[in-house]
Amino acid sequence: MRFSEIIEQQQLKDHVQHALRTGRVSHAMLFSGDEGMGKKMFARTFAQAILCENRQDAGGMIEPCGECHSCVMAMAGTHPDLRELVHEKATYGVDEIRSQLVSDIELKPMHGDYRIYIIPEADGMNPASQNALLKTLEEPPAYAVIMLLAERPQALLQTILSRTVELPLRPVHDEAIERFLMEKQRVPDYRAHECAAFAAGNVGRAIRFCGDDSFRNMVDGTASLLGEMDRLTTADIMERIGRILFPDAEQETGKEKKKKGLKEAGSRELGRFLDLLLMLNRDAMVYKATGESGRLVFAAQEAYDRKAAQRSWEALYKNIARIEQARERLAANVNTDMTMELLLLGMKNEV
Repeated sequence: MRFSEIIEQQQLKDHVQHALRTGRVSHAMLFSGDEGMGKKMFARTFAQAILCENRQDAGGMIEPCGECHSCVMAMAGTHPDLRELVHEKATYGVDEIRSQLVSDIELKPMHGDYRIYIIPEADGMNPASQNALLKTLEEPPAYAVIMLLAERPQALLQTILSRTVELPLRPVHDEAIERFLMEKQRVPDYRAHECAAFAAGNVGRAIRFCGDDSFRNMVDGTASLLGEMDRLTTADIMERIGRILFPDAEQETGKEKKKKGLKEAGSRELGRFLDLLLMLNRDAMVYKATGESGRLVFAAQEAYDRKAAQRSWEALYKNIARIEQARERLAANVNTDMTMELLLLGMKNEV
């Protein structure tokens, strides 16, 4: 990967370019952003550039050459001075931090001037692990560079945050993602438009959506559910939601299976479903205002939008409020089944 291939993120590029040109590389950096934003890709590219033996100035931007011995080892994951930490369980144990970083960092670089450590999912460290890392951050060796990657930087101790330079990855404009998907991924324009809009500025997420048939099925299933909601019972609605969230699960009969399924659904799946409800409702409002499908995110669902547009503006606005309220309830760990039932029944009553 080269910096020039990374979409937007100009603020981060300016920071690392200044560091590469001046040789003033921070001892501790925190790359923050949602999963799929490119934290690991950016950190690996920066690390490779730091260790590169023959950096290139391409169009005013310093890039790793990709050909020297250091770059070859970095790309193969065998560079002795570039370590990417791993953990066996859900979070880093204190022994993993000590063995992979605290003790290891005492070894001087074997090639060049730096020894670099990348810590993916750093916000998953428990307090003991963070305190073990903190001792190193307080007095790092001159050759040490530690890159923490986190979705939730607020989960890190304030003492760690105060000793790192935070480099947040920003959402990318939809137009740039669409262009990337069409030019680099060979995605049709209508599909690129859908995936870019739904990804909300997250390039990695957009790429996954375009290559994942389950996303297309989720869109179709959700639109179908909304379009038929007026004739469905509560049990039917919950069963359909379960089918949308778990399309590959073995189907058991009755509402109980679907309740169990919703309880097992992760926050990402439910969040994606709520995002779909919101965007389909938004499309209905656009269609109601314009009568045109050209501005819709999900243009293939024009039949649903035509039907939904028959509702009053008040009903459509109420649906948006209900979706946001459901999101807040799920974030507060309110019962999942009750939250989704209240949401969909409220929307059903607006049909």
